[in-house]
Amino acid sequence: MKPWIIVFRKELKDLFRDRRTMVNILVLGALLGPVLAMGLMLLAVKMISDEAEKTIELPVQGAEYAPVLLDYLASSRISVVDALADPQAAVRAQEVDPALVIDPAFPQQLRDGKPAQLTLLSDHSRSKTRIVRRRIEAAIENYSANLGNLRLSLRGVDPSITQVMVLHDRDLSRKGSDAQLLAFLPYLLIIGIMQAAMVVAADLTAGERERQSLEPLMANPVAPEQFMVGKLATNVLISLAVLALSLLGFAAGTRMIDLGDTGITFSLLSIPVLLLFLSPLAFFFAAFARTVKEAQTYLGLLVLAALTPSMIQMVLQSKMQNLELLLPIWSHNYLINEVLRGEPLSLAQWTLPSAGALLAGGLLAALAGRLYRKPDFIF
Repeated sequence: MKPWIIVFRKELKDLFRDRRTMVNILVLGALLGPVLAMGLMLLAVKMISDEAEKTIELPVQGAEYAPVLLDYLASSRISVVDALADPQAAVRAQEVDPALVIDPAFPQQLRDGKPAQLTLLSDHSRSKTRIVRRRIEAAIENYSANLGNLRLSLRGVDPSITQVMVLHDRDLSRKGSDAQLLAFLPYLLIIGIMQAAMVVAADLTAGERERQSLEPLMANPVAPEQFMVGKLATNVLISLAVLALSLLGFAAGTRMIDLGDTGITFSLLSIPVLLLFLSPLAFFFAAFARTVKEAQTYLGLLVLAALTPSMIQMVLQSKMQNLELLLPIWSHNYLINEVLRGEPLSLAQWTLPSAGALLAGGLLAALAGRLYRKPDFIF
């Protein structure tokens, strides 16, 4: 049996003896992301459905100037309540959601055929208010359109004459690809691989060094590179196990939780595809450190490296091509979204990100092999 395989088996046995650590890595580390993601999705879906179905209570200042408009709003499940003394202060203090202010000149402007003035006060920074505001705006716009069509009809003019062009919006996206709540999934998957790899790597290198068990291991007549390869294989295997459990957790979560009409789906066919696609990152993240404190420093830097591309991709959603696909993490963020959207991947999109991660991982492994030959790494 080759020496690195013996080291590999030895490291696996040592890891599984520490049951608490393995439970934290394989259970908490793998399932925390899916549980957190499903909880956020369920909360967002519940908030959206509640705000879309409930009757809105709208404080109206100047309600006496537009009784017909208020009757129309009531038919759209928008109930008018008493006016506030200071609607702007009430909205800023989050005492109410949007408040409507009707200009005293509203009736005269309608009689003169001029645009009647209304002011909707709201806090645009609050997501809950955004849903309510859109419902109120849609109801007022429908009332305005109906009133305008009625004016044209009374003057013997066909209302369709105002519609110069008709734009047909045809959605070409694949089923489920409009699920924007899955935009953060690449970050959760990559951060799960990274944390598992760094925890195991810290225990296999810095942990053994501080426990003073690395010195007797290295005293065996085996090339240092063999020890490094055995530890690296252990790290990669645990990271892949965490990735597989995370993917299964996401797939199970989307089926156990009622996500309504969000379009969120996680196909079981995506699991082997993403597992194959993300496997090189486990090799890339298998870092080595001399001390636990040094490993913690690396972990902070890698979290930033994984977070930055994910956030940029969530905002820009730009297409990556050619040599850009060689960038580890960055290209993986982009292509995970493509897989979840059901888009077909070209041969270059399959191979270049993996090649970039394997190349970077190979360089880091070569550096680790040199470290294992230095006496100050062990002592």
